[in-house]
Amino acid sequence: MDEVIWIHLKINKMACCEHYVRKCSFLAPCCGKIYPCRFCHDNAEKTHELERKSIQQIKCNQCDKLQAVVSHCTECGIKFGFYFCETCRLYDDRDKGQFHCDLCGVCRVGGKENFFHCLRCDMCYPNSIKRSHVCIEQSSRADCPICMEGLHTSPVPCQVLRCGHLLHQTCFQACLKSQLRLCPLCSTLMV
Repeated sequence: MDEVIWIHLKINKMACCEHYVRKCSFLAPCCGKIYPCRFCHDNAEKTHELERKSIQQIKCNQCDKLQAVVSHCTECGIKFGFYFCETCRLYDDRDKGQFHCDLCGVCRVGGKENFFHCLRCDMCYPNSIKRSHVCIEQSSRADCPICMEGLHTSPVPCQVLRCGHLLHQTCFQACLKSQLRLCPLCSTLMV
């Protein structure tokens, strides 16, 4: 992150990490510690993961008030983020076209009008592949076959392969860079 932006965020008391910019932090009920986001928690706590919907309290970074999950501080009135989803306990002060998909059960980015939810794949996909994508039952619930990390709730966008399997976009790019052109699951050409 640019040093000038980092200084601005610190002066304005925003919780800033590599994942989000916001004006609050979470009290993790699993370990009783304060973290800027669930990804930072999971990176620090190697023995367990934070279930985002279990979060019951947040801390205002402006006045340090510990409070229930709300969009604005009950003490000083500051708005915690441009985007707020009570269901996902998600706050973000950057506009990324965030929207909550009830069928996915998570927030997505890119603007709701640009996506459709495939019931069979259980994933939101770009409208551009609505008629052409190959359905694979609950494909988003699998792990990326390259990095073995979850696809469904990952902050890393997914790449839909011609065969219908999913990879993280970063893993897909790494495969192409390494001259790997076949799907690691079914050996179909990826591009």
